[in-house]
Amino acid sequence: MKNKSVSKFFIGIFALITFSMLITNCQKESEIISSGGDPTPLPGGKSIISGQVVSQQTTFPLDSALVRIFGTTLNLVLFTESQGRFSFEVVLESDEDLTIMTYRENYLPDTTEVTLIAGEDLNVPIIALEELENNNGGGPTGDPVSIFLSSISSTTIGVKESGSPETTQLSFVVQDSTGRPIDLEHSVTVNFRLGSGPGGGEFLSPYSVPTNGSGQAAVSLTSGTKAGAVQVIAEIDLGSEMISSIPVAITIHGGLPDYDHFSIAPLLLNFAGYNIFGLKDEIVAFVGDKYANPVRPETAVYFTTTGGIIEGSTLTDDQGIGSVELISAEPRPFHTTLGAGFATVTASTVDENSAIISRETIVLFSGISQVSVTPTSINIPNAGSQSFSYYVGDQNGNPLAAGTSITVTVEGDDVDAQGDLNVSLPDTQSPAWTQFNFLVYDIVDTVIVAKPVTIRISTTGPNGGGFITISGISF
Repeated sequence: MKNKSVSKFFIGIFALITFSMLITNCQKESEIISSGGDPTPLPGGKSIISGQVVSQQTTFPLDSALVRIFGTTLNLVLFTESQGRFSFEVVLESDEDLTIMTYRENYLPDTTEVTLIAGEDLNVPIIALEELENNNGGGPTGDPVSIFLSSISSTTIGVKESGSPETTQLSFVVQDSTGRPIDLEHSVTVNFRLGSGPGGGEFLSPYSVPTNGSGQAAVSLTSGTKAGAVQVIAEIDLGSEMISSIPVAITIHGGLPDYDHFSIAPLLLNFAGYNIFGLKDEIVAFVGDKYANPVRPETAVYFTTTGGIIEGSTLTDDQGIGSVELISAEPRPFHTTLGAGFATVTASTVDENSAIISRETIVLFSGISQVSVTPTSINIPNAGSQSFSYYVGDQNGNPLAAGTSITVTVEGDDVDAQGDLNVSLPDTQSPAWTQFNFLVYDIVDTVIVAKPVTIRISTTGPNGGGFITISGISF
C-alpha cells in the first residue's frame, strides 16, 4: 500500500509539472478567463462545449475547478460553477482535436483528449478528479517558481450600489519547480495590483499577503462606480527576478436603470404601416445607471404602443441596449395632437428605488401615396414661365416613408423646367416634406405659336406608387 501511495504521489507531481509548464508557456497566448459569454467568432459552425467535474471518491460536483481547453485555434480557461459544470460557445471553421486539462486544489490534475466537430455540440465525458492524500507529501518543497489562479468566486460583479455582488475573491497558488504548492518554510509575500480597468475607484484588498501552508494567497476585488473590464495580477518579488501570474480578467457590470440615462428611439421614424399590415419597425431602448454606465445585462424593459402591436419586453445586452419589433396592424394610430398615423410607443423599466420609469417616442405609420398639383392647367406665355406647387404625401397629410422617389417630367417643344424635379425623401415626420414647387418656362422668343405641353408628377416607394398628369400649351 505504501508503494501504491508513493506511485500516486509521483504521478500527481508529474501532472502538476506538466500543467504548470503549459500555463507558463502560454502566458503570451490569448487567454479567456470566463464562466460564459461569447468568444471571438470565427467563420464556420457554432458549437457548445460543456461538461462536468466531480470528485472521483464521492462523485460530488466540484465547483471552482479550473478547466483549460486548447487546440489549434482555441485557448480557453473556464471555471466550473456550483454544480461542477462548465459551458462555452465557440465558432470554428473546421473540426479540431482538443486537449482539456482540469485542475483543482488538493486534487490530481486530469487530461482529456476530445474531438470537436465544427457546428456540433460537444458534451465532454464526466471528468473525475482524484483527491490527493497529502498535498505537501514528500518532504519540504523548493523555492517558488510560478504562480497562477487556482479559484475565483465570480468573474462578474456589479458597480457600487448596483444591487449585484460588488466583490469577488481570487485565490492564487505558488508552486515550486516540481509543481508542488510551496510550504510555510518557503512562504513568500504575494503582491496584487490592478492592470487595465475602467478607473471608477475599484480596489484590491489586501494589496499583499504571505502564502499559507498550501502555497495560497487570496485577494478581494471590489468594484467602483464605473463598468468595464479589470485585470488582477499577482506578483512575487524575489529581488533578482519577478514572478507574475497571467492577468485575470473580471467584468464589472453597471447598476440599475436611471431615468436620466434611459432613452428609446425607433429605427424608422416613418414606416408605411397605416394601410400595409405586417411591416416591422425596430424600437431600441438604451438603458444606463446613475453613473452613466450600461445597466447590468438582462435588465428587463417593457413596451406598449397606441398603434399596431409590439413585442412586450426585451432584455438589455452588455451595452445596456435592447430592442423589440413594432408591427403594423390594427388599431391604426391616432394622436390627439399630431393626428391620424402617429403612434406613441412607451418603454418602461424599474429603477434602484423600485419605481417604474418610462420614456416615449413617436412613430409615424404613413399611408397610401397621394399626388396633387396646383394649378391643374398649363398656359405658358411666349418667353415667359408658369409656377406650380404640388403635394406628395399620404391620405392623412403626412410625408411618405424613406426611400420614396418623386419625379417631375415636362414634355413639349421649347420648354424647360427647374425646381423640385427629382426628390428622394428622408426618414421624416415633418409635413414640410409633402409640399414642393417647380417652374416651367418657354425658352424660345419667336413667333407666337401654341404648342402642347404635358407635365407628369409620379412617385414610387414603400407606400406604393402614384401619379398625376396635366396638359396645356405654351406660346
